[in-house]
Amino acid sequence: MSGGFLLAYFLSEEEPDGEQVRFALSDGPSPTAWTALNGGRPVLRSAVGECGVRDPFLIRDERNGRFVMIATDLKIGTGQDWNRATRHGSDSILVWESADLVQWDGPFRRRVSTPGAGNTWAPKAFWSEEREAWLVLWASALFAAGEDRGPGTHQRMMMAETADFRTFGEPKVYLDLGHDVIDATFLEEGGRWYRFSANDQGGLPGRGLHIFGEVGTSLEDPAFTVVAGNIGKGAMVRAEGPAVAADPAGGRWYLLADEFGLRGYQLFTTTDLAAAAWDHVPDAVLPPGARHGSLLALTQAERARLLTNDGCRD
Repeated sequence: MSGGFLLAYFLSEEEPDGEQVRFALSDGPSPTAWTALNGGRPVLRSAVGECGVRDPFLIRDERNGRFVMIATDLKIGTGQDWNRATRHGSDSILVWESADLVQWDGPFRRRVSTPGAGNTWAPKAFWSEEREAWLVLWASALFAAGEDRGPGTHQRMMMAETADFRTFGEPKVYLDLGHDVIDATFLEEGGRWYRFSANDQGGLPGRGLHIFGEVGTSLEDPAFTVVAGNIGKGAMVRAEGPAVAADPAGGRWYLLADEFGLRGYQLFTTTDLAAAAWDHVPDAVLPPGARHGSLLALTQAERARLLTNDGCRD
């Protein structure tokens, strides 16, 4: 029987301790209602790098019997600004490791970006059977050596390979469309890879404010096909930070989309990935203000352990 889902997330930089990691457990097997752990206070904090955490992404590393969480090394809520963050931000990601989802080692600051990167945002990792390694993807604005890093560059999706989340291969451009693309994440189903991102689609009128859906044959397929250009349009003003998961019972998938600056995460669901018929679940009760994070399906034992240890946190 499913143990439901664990949601890792952060809050707005305008909230006290907003840019730190929070956890919530789904109240049942589906992610329609949630209970925040630790009374809604941060479960994990960063005192390295920029001393803030955004965009936490949970990974079940079955090959090594552990869980890994990676996140953006960024703090905006201490007088920093987005202009600085996109031009002179962190070149590293934050990494935590755990054997049980309760006790965590870290954060460790791992450099993944090139010296010309202005930022390193929203890292995610997916196992590549072809490479037998994890592919870590993130968004960066790239600048030439000696450039004054003024306005005009755009966000590209970058990629680096790792076996252990301690050392990383040379970063390469994964996706450069000549305009902003951030927050790419994936679902694999039936040998097809579904990619979801915040893609401004070149500034086309009425496009790019919602979640962009594509399908390909592998993580590194150079020719993904568009299946939906505006997931969430009509139910949300704007969206980024998609988080996706399959229902452990099969036949259904879930998508959280971050209506940033407004309601935060909103829930969508579908029974047909190929048709991209995502239905808004307006009565879903998400943790208040929950923003860009990730969903991890749990076993009953994992759920019980999280609940048992919840009262032991600071």
